Amino acid sequence: MKKLFLLILLSSFFGISQEKMELIYKVTSTGSMYDPTDENAKPIQEYILKMEAQLDDLTYSLRLKGNESLWFLHNKESYSNAHMGKAFGGDHSYFFDNLSKNYIEERLFLDNYFILNTKQKDFKWELFNETKEILGYKCYKAVSQEVKIINGKDKTFYTIAWYAPALKYQVGPQDFGGLDGLILELTDKKRKYYCTEILSSEKTPMFILEKPTRGKVVTEEEFLSEMDRLAEERGFPTSK
Repeated sequence: MKKLFLLILLSSFFGISQEKMELIYKVTSTGSMYDPTDENAKPIQEYILKMEAQLDDLTYSLRLKGNESLWFLHNKESYSNAHMGKAFGGDHSYFFDNLSKNYIEERLFLDNYFILNTKQKDFKWELFNETKEILGYKCYKAVSQEVKIINGKDKTFYTIAWYAPALKYQVGPQDFGGLDGLILELTDKKRKYYCTEILSSEKTPMFILEKPTRGKVVTEEEFLSEMDRLAEERGFPTSK
């Protein structure tokens, strides 16, 4: 009887273990921030080159288990507030519940944590038959467009995702998702996130996906106000 119970327990354990997955991502700049032919942009070239070099420091994880996932930057507390790569690549953590389609986002600003609750964005993906292989998985191309008014003119920004239908998760880097497969590579107007490794069960730690709880729960508007308040307290520029 004890042996039977042990077998059932082990079977349950391995069944749960097989449901979990961890992917490692890196980030790089798309280069769109700097136009070498633009004389007005040259003064910021040194800043951008330093920022791009610091992106090499960053490593992200996307952990998945059942209907839940968590995106986070490794050791984000170890980077200073002045770390340009972290500011560019992003240091927010995103917990996603696929059943409710809700994100719980943890933001860190000037050593203060905040929690925001948001719905999954509707990126209105346009799907293409174009494919490429990433880490052994056949991935399909999807493109989302966003139009913004800049200097009185409409400008279209594109987000390009490569998703793997064989990996049945509707998520990807940060809060990008909504496709019929896990996004292994994503390029927006500034950055490119790309998966470098899919950890095997032997390398995957025994993790529990916990919802972020550190910090004050705020709306987007309240968070912007808190940013101004904290920046003003420390003598930094504000949006006011």
